[in-house]
Amino acid sequence: MSGSVVFRAVGPIGETDTNALPVKEIGPAVGYYTQCLGFTLVSKGRTSAVLERDDVTIGLAVNGADPEQASCWFSVSDVDALRRELEARHVEPGAIDEQSYGGRRHRVFFAKEPYGVCFCFTQPL
Repeated sequence: MSGSVVFRAVGPIGETDTNALPVKEIGPAVGYYTQCLGFTLVSKGRTSAVLERDDVTIGLAVNGADPEQASCWFSVSDVDALRRELEARHVEPGAIDEQSYGGRRHRVFFAKEPYGVCFCFTQPL
């Protein structure tokens, strides 16, 4: 279900484990990540799931961690196209901004999934 935007990399913000992004329930979270963020389900258990989109693999887990305290970034091929894609899927992305990370300029925007995890989508300039 992914669009024309390529997801190139993922990384944690703070102490977040991108192989075990915290969720309260696996079923609704998998639905959100596949239907709204364009990921494909690779595997699913009772308390965990693995999803992928392009070059990115993430994990979801019912692990007792607070989703409101979890954040990660995704490097993508086109933040403008991704923002339009997410809006069409009824996600409410923030405004696109330019920021510097590691000495490089990036175009970025943020979005938060309904279960609490915050995402930063970034495209190097």
